[in-house]
Amino acid sequence: MEVSPLEGTDVSAEHGVPAGPGAGPAAPSDPLRDRLAVREVVVGAVVIVVVVLAGVYLSGHDGGVVDRWLFRLVPSGHSWFTAVTRLRYPAVTLVGAAVAAAVAFRRDRPRAVACLIGPPLALLTGELAIKPVVGRTLGGAYSYPSGSAVGAAALAVAVVLAVPPTWRRAAAVVAVVFALWMAAAVVALRWHYPTDALAGLAYGAAVVVVADGAARLVAVRSHRWWVRHRRRRRS
Repeated sequence: MEVSPLEGTDVSAEHGVPAGPGAGPAAPSDPLRDRLAVREVVVGAVVIVVVVLAGVYLSGHDGGVVDRWLFRLVPSGHSWFTAVTRLRYPAVTLVGAAVAAAVAFRRDRPRAVACLIGPPLALLTGELAIKPVVGRTLGGAYSYPSGSAVGAAALAVAVVLAVPPTWRRAAAVVAVVFALWMAAAVVALRWHYPTDALAGLAYGAAVVVVADGAARLVAVRSHRWWVRHRRRRRS
């Protein structure tokens, strides 16, 4: 049975796998969830590498036909269209990440950790590492990837991961609309090239996906170590 990474947390609950200590329904003994975690880390890491390599290429070039076409496609300057940028600030992302973590905590504590640290990690690494390395500028400031798009995408993925399965489709629709709207708005305001915004969406989502998979793998290994430790003490 194929399960998407976003649905992997609830696989063990659907199959009646008992919860491990502090792990919620996604028990440390669930091999399917563990494989999905590995897939999340690999796929997310590949996306991050592609974003960085694309940025290195674009640092010496414009976005060519992609940027020109999207600049023409996105309307510029309409206040109703750009109002979403009021939610671009890091404080909004941090609060949203904390809420997502609280929602996920009782069902899946490793996922709650990923929701809490993933979005801030995406923002910090995007601003302090990726932007200086790439060095692409617009209006005298580093522009690749768009920090606003990074934060919106990271928060969107965290929300989708955090909510229960019955709400996940509705949450995904709202999250995707929010992230795409933010990306389009920063392009409309000419704060970023369209390729900056697209890279921000990919990078923000990928960092949270990697954090989710890594948190799960750490929880599995910690649980196995604790089981072995208890067995040694009993013997």
